Amino acid sequence: MCQDRVILTQTPVEAEFAAALDGDRAERFLAALPAARAAVHARLCRAFAIEPLPRVGVDPAEHPHPVDLLSALRWPLAENLIAEVAHSVAGLALSRTTSPLTTPFLDRSLEEHEQSVVDGHPLHPCCRNRTGFTAHDHLAYGPEHRPAVALRLHPAEDHVVFGDWPAELRDGDRILLPVHPWQADRLRVRAAGTLDAAPLMALRTLSAGDWHVKTTLSAQITSAVRDISASSIATATTVSDFLAGVVEGVELQPNRASAAVLTDGEPDRALGVILRDKPVPRQDETLLPLAALTAGSPPPVRALGDPAGWLAEFAELAVPPLMTLLARGVALEAHEQNLLVGLVNGRPRRLVYRDLADIRVSPRAELPSRLHASPEALRAKTFATFFATALTGLISKLDAPDAELWDVVAKTVPDTPDRHALLHDPLPAKPLTLMRLDPATKAWAYLPNPFRS
Repeated sequence: MCQDRVILTQTPVEAEFAAALDGDRAERFLAALPAARAAVHARLCRAFAIEPLPRVGVDPAEHPHPVDLLSALRWPLAENLIAEVAHSVAGLALSRTTSPLTTPFLDRSLEEHEQSVVDGHPLHPCCRNRTGFTAHDHLAYGPEHRPAVALRLHPAEDHVVFGDWPAELRDGDRILLPVHPWQADRLRVRAAGTLDAAPLMALRTLSAGDWHVKTTLSAQITSAVRDISASSIATATTVSDFLAGVVEGVELQPNRASAAVLTDGEPDRALGVILRDKPVPRQDETLLPLAALTAGSPPPVRALGDPAGWLAEFAELAVPPLMTLLARGVALEAHEQNLLVGLVNGRPRRLVYRDLADIRVSPRAELPSRLHASPEALRAKTFATFFATALTGLISKLDAPDAELWDVVAKTVPDTPDRHALLHDPLPAKPLTLMRLDPATKAWAYLPNPFRS
């Protein structure tokens, strides 16, 4: 490695990435590092301001590199968080070396919109952490780099299937289980062919033909190791069927089927898949995740014009169904990645909710106990994922005063038992940094109520 690269890289993972890249990509990576460090540093400073973290006894301005800042805090049990943040900085800088899309915004496919979100989670300091990934793994599998990924079709003889497993993925008594190539290489599974796919925002979920394939990826991606538990495999279609019967006003991307290799008679969390039917745009419709509307600078949503009118139409689609569903004892994980927006001539006309694994419900005998939650926890999940995250992020990107836009949203809030709390109480938010420092925490962060500004 040349001396200049030693100077410009400040952590081992930054140096490893720089050394692994070719000349032009390496130079772009090095040029992107200062802004990537600043972006992750800003996410940490936000966490210090709102999360119930251990005491912050240093001046963040004196430690501009996020790793130096966390090291200076001397928090107990912070080693994993420090390593994840170091990888996040390098991953974010590498993400920003990707070339921009040239397709006009409203003409893009769903896959192009998914892959346009370069920076990952807008609030999480581990926004581009992929622990265990090399620089080449990022380039080969990260959606922001727009790779073609060949899923390995593993002929699984000892397996379990739930739901409507497609005939195209069967071979006699065996199923052909799609396995992510990163996972397949580490587990050395046999392959009887491949399935061409394009990674979506979630990275381990890929678009392949008529399906979205949620694969198992035993790597720490942003906030969790992305394997699939035996319970999730066994109940994926059950949860989907339940939601189909209670959700109104928002469409669902249902779970069509789930399958896993059996190990010692149990679904193997390292070799499982959930299949969903791919959402199909309607005539003259652009279908995209909400995150694609707010990513980048300037954010695409600003080009659509009429911020208050646009937001009113969006809020009418989202707020009444989410609040009504909450009153029925169901909370969706309705953040920017899980909400797809259908635009017609740039105006919001429908919402699709996807990735059903993280819902919470009041106790119901037909659903697994891991999904059960108290009324307070249900309210916190709905408020934190949609209002404190998705809606706050959207409003911050619109070209109009925030107070005016929150007034627009308030007019769409239905008269449900949770209305008063939404409009008056501090707004719960996920403590993203604390959750990585202490994964077992049950605490919440809180934001000033934006409806009262």
